[in-house]
Amino acid sequence: MALLQVEGLTRSFGARRVLRDVSFTVDEGEIVGLVGTNGAGKSTLGDIVAGITAPDSGRMTLQGHGYAPLSAEDARLLGVGAVEQLIRIDPQLTVAQAVFRGTDAARRPQAELRRQAQVLLTEVALDLSPDVLVGELPHFVHGLVEVARMLAEDTRLVVLDEVSAALLPDEVAGLHAVADRLRRQGRGVLYISHRLPEMLELVDRVLVLREGRIALDAPSASLDPDRLAAATVGGAAPVPAPRVEPRPERAAQSQAPTRPDPADGEVVLQIRNLRVPGYVDGVDLDLRRGEIIGLTGHRSSGVRELAGALSGEMPAITDQVVLHGEPQSTPSPQPAPVLRLPAYSPDEDAYGVDPGETIARTLTDEPWGALTDLRTEIAQLRGVIKTVHSLDVKTLSIRTVFGALSGGDQHKLALARWMASAEDVVVVHEPTRGLDVRARQQVRELLAEATAHGTSVVVVSVDPDELAECCDRVGIVSGGRVTRWIETHDRSLDAVRDSILAAAAA
Repeated sequence: MALLQVEGLTRSFGARRVLRDVSFTVDEGEIVGLVGTNGAGKSTLGDIVAGITAPDSGRMTLQGHGYAPLSAEDARLLGVGAVEQLIRIDPQLTVAQAVFRGTDAARRPQAELRRQAQVLLTEVALDLSPDVLVGELPHFVHGLVEVARMLAEDTRLVVLDEVSAALLPDEVAGLHAVADRLRRQGRGVLYISHRLPEMLELVDRVLVLREGRIALDAPSASLDPDRLAAATVGGAAPVPAPRVEPRPERAAQSQAPTRPDPADGEVVLQIRNLRVPGYVDGVDLDLRRGEIIGLTGHRSSGVRELAGALSGEMPAITDQVVLHGEPQSTPSPQPAPVLRLPAYSPDEDAYGVDPGETIARTLTDEPWGALTDLRTEIAQLRGVIKTVHSLDVKTLSIRTVFGALSGGDQHKLALARWMASAEDVVVVHEPTRGLDVRARQQVRELLAEATAHGTSVVVVSVDPDELAECCDRVGIVSGGRVTRWIETHDRSLDAVRDSILAAAAA
């Protein structure tokens, strides 16, 4: 029996039509995957189902009854919950309070609330105290807290929007176990994700949203990742070639200079015996000009703290730091910042831009109104238009406000803006997180262009595919040390990915 039935939904933002006559169903006990390129309308469709956004036209029914929620709260009362791509939880709440907020159980004694929260946290594979404040948690945990909340609310239909984008493989397995439990209980799940192989392992059916329409509705058993990727972009799947440098054909695509082999470059950053007490226990690091290295590991491996030491967010101790041939001061014996490398993260509020500002103003280098002459202004706006076109941003005008773009388009533009002004040694967290196959390639080209001009990049990520696609070599962090370096040159992406997963598991 159809749990949710959607008929003829449309939605526009200004002159841009985002959804066009969208119709589909989600049955009881069914997990339906929803995929599409960035800007295809996936999150908008999920928001309409969850009551966050109202459609312009169309009709929905839930368990055979008319369903037209006036708000997200209204949708929850009717049995539909959502875990959004950008999660906002009051940082002053404890995890237990966050799990049960807005439910009848929230009024129960705190001791009882804590016990029930602990059970739900265990079910979503979160090993943390229900008394911890949300503001003290890493951002990736917020999605799993929201999944636990869906269990607490006993919703009939759950919308999961890119929840797995920042999760490790074992955490994804825990999320899938929760979704499978919901399926066995007769509930429905609308699962939005760009991680196609992972999605096909879980869902029963896949919807492909392309240019605002349902372009494919097929059982997952009839699809493979390559065919699904091709259906998503409307043609042949853009499968990256093995990492072989130099790559003039890729440089021609992006109009970026060919990358020199970074193995021939000078060492621009040298670190010896870096320690972050309690987290990092003696790391040596050499980074060459134009090189992209990756760092990865489990949550308790020390990889985040190592990245924090590079950007100055974590106090550290080191025996030697040499940047561009110049020895840096090495704090000892008390921990202190040893470096302050620029760092980029796609987490909420980390774009460093005003969502109410236009694309043109966001990407303009000089403060608006401070341009020296008309010729300079025209040149800058031409640069904005070139960036928007090269990144295939879904917009009708550079006067569109930044916050009206899809999450993926916001991420691409923000990263391009940041890379254009970044220094020659930078740290980038999860540069392709939540992006479709085409957008991932565009981000790789952004990084390739920067490194071709001499920028050196440290990519910090939990996604083995991202690391295999972007990096020249990948360091596996475990127990506060880099236990292995994996070279990517002259190897297929699958081989590199498998090596990363095997090393991380070991």
